[in-house]
Amino acid sequence: MKKITLLKWLVDLLWIFSMPTILVLLGFSVAILCIDLSDLNIEVNRIHFDQNDLFSKILFIISILNYLFIIAALYFFRKVLHHFIRIKIFEGTVIKAFKKTGNLLIVSGLISLIVSIIGTVYFEQKVSLSFGLNEHLVLICLGLFFLILSEVFKIAEKTKQENDLTI
Repeated sequence: MKKITLLKWLVDLLWIFSMPTILVLLGFSVAILCIDLSDLNIEVNRIHFDQNDLFSKILFIISILNYLFIIAALYFFRKVLHHFIRIKIFEGTVIKAFKKTGNLLIVSGLISLIVSIIGTVYFEQKVSLSFGLNEHLVLICLGLFFLILSEVFKIAEKTKQENDLTI
């Protein structure tokens, strides 16, 4: 139980620190349409948004929205941990939260991968292929893991209900 409590504490800490960041990013995404990007040194996922055209601004706003997807996934994971601490593991809300977390992480991983590819081609005018572990694949794998967990918990919930009926 100490491990779950520690994990819940860390996730809550991340959640608390991300709240002011969300407000700043939302305000900045509105202001970004009106200001000149070439005066700022903005870097997201190793992509420098330094050109002052509409496409750069759109990619930057998509990156901000992608960050919001990750924060939403963190919110649903907090809900799961809340149920785990109260030992309400095999409930429908836990299964739904696992599924939402997984879907959000997969979408976020795909968006960040696409933005990274487009940004590298557009800003650096180069195409490269590298093998290895990167944050995009980790997000997609984590999302798939949460989807698998939702399926496993769905099966476990059904088995628990069947066992409760036989007693």
